[in-house]
Amino acid sequence: MKLKRFEALSLQEALQAVKAELGPEAVIVSSRRVQKGGGLFGLLSQSIIEVTAAVDRSSQAEVEPARVDRSFQSLLAKRFVPDAPPLPPVQAKADHSFSEALQVANALDPMTQHLYEMRQEIQRLREEQQDPERVLGPLRQELEGLRIVVGQVLGSQMDKRVEGLPGDLMDVYQSLVSQGVNPQTAHHLVRAVVETLGTAGVGNREAMKSLLWERMEEAVAVSGPAMSKHYGQKVMMLVGPTGVGKTTTIAKLAGLARQQDEHRRTVLITLDTYRVAAVEQLRVFAKILKIPLEVAVSHKDFMECMGRHQHADLLLIDTAGRSPKDQAGYDELLAITRGQVHVETHLVLAAPMAELVQMDTIRRYQSVPIHKLIITKLDEVSMGGGLYNVLSQTGLPVSYLSAGQRVPEDLEAATRTRLVELAWGQSPAQVLQERVPLTGVAH
Repeated sequence: MKLKRFEALSLQEALQAVKAELGPEAVIVSSRRVQKGGGLFGLLSQSIIEVTAAVDRSSQAEVEPARVDRSFQSLLAKRFVPDAPPLPPVQAKADHSFSEALQVANALDPMTQHLYEMRQEIQRLREEQQDPERVLGPLRQELEGLRIVVGQVLGSQMDKRVEGLPGDLMDVYQSLVSQGVNPQTAHHLVRAVVETLGTAGVGNREAMKSLLWERMEEAVAVSGPAMSKHYGQKVMMLVGPTGVGKTTTIAKLAGLARQQDEHRRTVLITLDTYRVAAVEQLRVFAKILKIPLEVAVSHKDFMECMGRHQHADLLLIDTAGRSPKDQAGYDELLAITRGQVHVETHLVLAAPMAELVQMDTIRRYQSVPIHKLIITKLDEVSMGGGLYNVLSQTGLPVSYLSAGQRVPEDLEAATRTRLVELAWGQSPAQVLQERVPLTGVAH
């Protein structure tokens, strides 16, 4: 028996080559589609058909039609569509010949090529689904490049618009921009003042400052007054990236709850089992405050903790910092928020984080979903304009502001006035010096 491998661009061409060299009595042993060539990183590779055929020179008996049929079944069912059921046997005629087999191949080859392409496309989609960053990453880079170009164009136009502002408003505009407020946002604010007061009215500095302050407060949101425990059980979960101060903030919230009402039944639950120091830190605070601490390793543990403390007034949940690619951790957060118990999610952002990083963090956690924001580490920044940009763009309400490590002194309920003061560059120490009375832990 003689075996030989043939390569061609299509199944029909391969079978014609088999017939020309081995004769019509040749038998197709195997067939498959392969990539040949490649060039630079495989970009120039080409898909071809590889057919292995055999012929028994000692026997001149004609090839049985059923045998040819089985070779085509092998080609379609085994090589190109491995999960497909076997094709029904072809009812062969007595004079079935190799030329008829070529006609069948000619009809089936486009179908096999289409099936092969479909299989490749399905495989590509599966890979993209497993790693969406392969698709979204380049898109984000293009959008960022476009944002920079558009920003440059708008900046040039903004310079021309600013030249027409009255002298006092020009100073106000430059002060806001120097504190990190977006030029477009600053221009929108001062133009609103001009449109309301008129050109003559902006000469009244007190009226101008008061109106500008009012417009800036309207652009940001806060949670509102704190909520009393009489409104039922409160479950708060703090989420956010590593290092933003979630664990310390949880301790501050628990301290405030204890300070305001020593009879409030408060429970700490930590899901951050990755850092031993975080658990021990909360354990110390829980012991000082004389409140229970639960450590939940899994979602099942968490549900059992909730069951044990179903009569608690306030449950504070600490979570581990999550990477954008930590799908298991993300699913864990979703499972908690989609349970039977309503969980209020607070995303913790550190004030020193760059504005773009803060926006990206909000985008990544938005589907959890985010109900409120907590801003920490205000004592580590000198300008609050970038934070003001983020809050005015997203519209998310801020529940608490934190500046320092003292528990619970360095935490207060957020107000619009405080946020605008930060945007104007007042130091966090000065902003947080006068405490706003709190009557509850959160709204």
